[in-house]
Amino acid sequence: MEPIIDFLRHLTDTSNWPPRWFCGTWTDFHGWLYIVSDLTIWLAYMAIPLILIRFLIIKTGVPMSGVFWLFGAFILLCGITHLIDAIIFWWPAYRLSALIRFLTGVVSVATVIALIRYFNEALGLRTSQEYERELVLRQQVVQELARSNQELQQFAYIASHDLQSPLKTITNYLGLLETKYGNELDNDAKKLINVSTAATERMRTLINDLLHFSRVGNRTDLKPVDLNQSMAEIIAEHQADIQASGAQIEVGPLPTMVVHPTDIHQIFQNLVSNSLKYRRADVAPQLHIRSTDKGNHHLFAFSDNGIGIDRQHYERVFQIFQRLHGRNQYAGTGIGLATVKKVIDVYGGQIWLDSTVGIGTTVYFTIPKEINPIQHYEPAHSLHSSG
Repeated sequence: MEPIIDFLRHLTDTSNWPPRWFCGTWTDFHGWLYIVSDLTIWLAYMAIPLILIRFLIIKTGVPMSGVFWLFGAFILLCGITHLIDAIIFWWPAYRLSALIRFLTGVVSVATVIALIRYFNEALGLRTSQEYERELVLRQQVVQELARSNQELQQFAYIASHDLQSPLKTITNYLGLLETKYGNELDNDAKKLINVSTAATERMRTLINDLLHFSRVGNRTDLKPVDLNQSMAEIIAEHQADIQASGAQIEVGPLPTMVVHPTDIHQIFQNLVSNSLKYRRADVAPQLHIRSTDKGNHHLFAFSDNGIGIDRQHYERVFQIFQRLHGRNQYAGTGIGLATVKKVIDVYGGQIWLDSTVGIGTTVYFTIPKEINPIQHYEPAHSLHSSG
């Protein structure tokens, strides 16, 4: 340890050696060739790490950036050794030169270890040609998905139209039957007519819900929408249910976002409707709606004091046609939350919930501030557990 301390104490002491010009016999040509060569190498070695640093700063998310930093440090220290060699011709800083060379050795070993450690990962990095091929394939997939999506839209429209027509005929004829022969029918016959009419109405509602669900994500004409105004319109639409149940809805400040008005209306409409529908008996519904700016996205939370959802059903409620209760308890088709999730997926957001049975439920979801149009064809897996 003492030699090291003595070495560092005399790091800049040059009294033990003469300048290199006086060591041996140097001609002017030989000496200046040595000096100019070292300074040229030093300048080149200085440029390389500066370019690497600029690259790492500008190009964020570079894989294996630690190797770049180590390699830059190694090149920088190599350059300094050449600078010291040139300076030694006038200032014999041999101790400082030894220290720089030692540090260069340490960093060079660390660089080698890092390269060995990340060798397999480096082999897995794709070339520009591979990225170009992948881009072409992705574009082909997007075009094919767009074509399939258009065909599905046409099919959904035709199917809904063809199904709606006979349902309307059945409903009309049941109404005519009751009007014309109502006085001659007994209670059982009238009950059959009522049940059949209710069934056709449920089928019509289901078809309309399916049609709306199939259209989610196909609207690319996004525009700025004041979500406060959207929420006010939805609350106005539910005034009858709000007054009948004595519900209280508290809405915090909501942002203006570039979305499709119908998409955002479907999200808010379904969540408000569920909070009013799945309420506890003899308990006035309370719904709190808030939004938080998270930088590149907004986080929304819809909290109610309803019946709650058991943890084992957290994922099931977001699946289409998945109902936790019978129609006799709560009306609906089981498409509402599935539609909400589909919109959030298409927009590149996330949705999850936290709930306690008998206490209430909070549905959380995020919407990016900038929606990538490609996400209309590549929905993400966005269902997350709150725990």
